[in-house]
Amino acid sequence: MDYDFYINPNHWIGGFYELSIEYNRSGHNKRVNDGFAALCKSHYFNGVWENKKDYQKKSISLPINIQKDSVTSFYGTLSLSNSKEEVLPCAITVIRVEGESDWLDIAIPQAAIEKRFPYKYPLTIELNPWLKKVNERYTQLAELIYCSSPFDLAIIGEEISGHTNQENITYEVMKNITCILPIHLQDRFGVKEKGKELSNQLKIFD
Repeated sequence: MDYDFYINPNHWIGGFYELSIEYNRSGHNKRVNDGFAALCKSHYFNGVWENKKDYQKKSISLPINIQKDSVTSFYGTLSLSNSKEEVLPCAITVIRVEGESDWLDIAIPQAAIEKRFPYKYPLTIELNPWLKKVNERYTQLAELIYCSSPFDLAIIGEEISGHTNQENITYEVMKNITCILPIHLQDRFGVKEKGKELSNQLKIFD
């Protein structure tokens, strides 16, 4: 991906397609930073930069400092395959909701997706078969992150950040989104025999 494509503001407008990872409760900097570090070590990810204009320059140093009730964004790229045409820009956002949860969000701008793939709305795999690649990559990243820093919930989807959390998610909500559940949530909903098995006893439901 060339520099002009990456920093073009038209490729960052509109909504995002996201992997949103929850760490409950808030305030455990090490959990979030360990998850962030695992993301950075992935072969599929390149970054992290403090600003878009820093694309392909030296990455920031980890760990990061996380303030109370804060939203801090960084930037990188995600590769869906070995093809240069399947490298997408992404934002990485660390959110701290004091007294509730910390979140690590990886978000691909939909405007950039439209430049790379034939895009039809609504954003479903049936209408957009290439979306399966994005979901698979997000699932792989979630597994890598969980291995280094176990999370409480991961959800995947269009503008999915803030849609639900590990405390408020219900079985009905779970049936209508793509989510990755650790064993304790599988037990809560009685779904240990359902879903697709991943590593470390995680299961994905989509």
